[in-house]
Formats: sequence, structure tokens, C-alpha cells
Amino acid sequence: MIFSRQTGYAIRALVHLAQNMNNGAVLASAIAKTENLPAPFLSKLLRDLSSNGFVNSSKGPGGGFTLLRKPDEIALYDVFILFDGLTLAQDCILGHGVCSDETACCVHQLWKTKKAEVESFLKLTTIADLVKMREKKLWIPQP
Repeated sequence: MIFSRQTGYAIRALVHLAQNMNNGAVLASAIAKTENLPAPFLSKLLRDLSSNGFVNSSKGPGGGFTLLRKPDEIALYDVFILFDGLTLAQDCILGHGVCSDETACCVHQLWKTKKAEVESFLKLTTIADLVKMREKKLWIPQP
């Protein structure tokens, strides 16, 4: 799996918020229940998403979470970088530290092209794209 659990959960939460944009703020507990995510872990992720400009958090009656950016302006890459850092770009697939043309491992040349394709996919695919897939029933969250 390319995404850490954090990244996967954060993407699912952002998709949920995007689907409910016109319904006002959404409680973390509602996201956790609908998306089948652990509530305490999700609350931490939502705080991270809030402090990094992805979502707004409001307290009190009618409070909850809303997107700060349009779903088509949030690339999967943005979320990946927030929670997983630059691991895709720099880490050796075999665990030998930083891997580059200058410090190549035996898999580097084979992985380099595929890695570029994955990175392109992450940069070009947005939360809006995932909302469309979910609405067409092309993506069903698994428990």
C-alpha cells in the first residue's frame, strides 16, 4: 500500500466533507461513523488537516468541519505529502535510505519510471475525482 493509514483515512474524511459541502459543517463523529473510521484517530487527523489549511473547524451549535478549499483544488499528493512526507520521492524502495541516480540501488532504474507515474497520478487526482467515482458507485469504502 502506498498510503499510510493516516493518509487513507484523511482522504476518506475529505471525500466525505466534499460530498456534504452543501449541508453545512459535519461532526467528526458523523464522519467516523459513516466512513467506518476510528473516532479518536480521525479527530487527530482532522486537527492536522485544519492546521494545514484543508478544513475549517468550528465549535458550538452547528459546528463541525468544512472544507477550506474546493475539492478540485485538493490533490491526493497534497494529502500524501502532509501525512507521509516525501517518502515516495526520496526513499529507496528496498530501504537503503535516499535513492537517486547518484545513489541507486539495484531496483532504482526499474522503479524510477513507475514512481514517476504514481507521483503523476497523485498530483492529477483530486478529492473531486474521488467524489465523482463514489457517486457513480465506482468506489465503495471498505470496513
